[in-house]
Amino acid sequence: MRRAHRVGIVASLAGIGVSSYLLAVRVIGITLLCGPALGPFGGCAKVEASVWSSIGPIPVAAIGVAGALVLFTASLMHARQGGEQALFVWLMAGVAGSVIELGLIGVQAFVIGAWCGWCLIFGTTVFVSTAAAIKVALTAKKDPARR
Repeated sequence: MRRAHRVGIVASLAGIGVSSYLLAVRVIGITLLCGPALGPFGGCAKVEASVWSSIGPIPVAAIGVAGALVLFTASLMHARQGGEQALFVWLMAGVAGSVIELGLIGVQAFVIGAWCGWCLIFGTTVFVSTAAAIKVALTAKKDPARR
């Protein structure tokens, strides 16, 4: 297992944790820990209360949990077994997740006008896992024996 695999796995696990917490806030109603003490990133409640926090009846956090699970599974499978399919899934899930995260960051900045620190942390985990997948793919392209 290479360093990039470990980075992708850890980032994905952190993403699962953050998105699961945000889903629990939404579904179970546990207290959202994000307040004025976090400065400009204290707008979690405003972001969570916006129409952008769900797609119909599906909370965006549930999509985040699913996406992070895909990233984790694909990165772990590639680390253990190699194979082009696992790397392809890891890359495509990472690219799709990164595009979605960039869109959601834009919504926070330009539509809602508030920043959710937890949401930004989750986005960072997606970007880091994607970067790790790209690193693994570039390494595999240079040296196919390291797939």
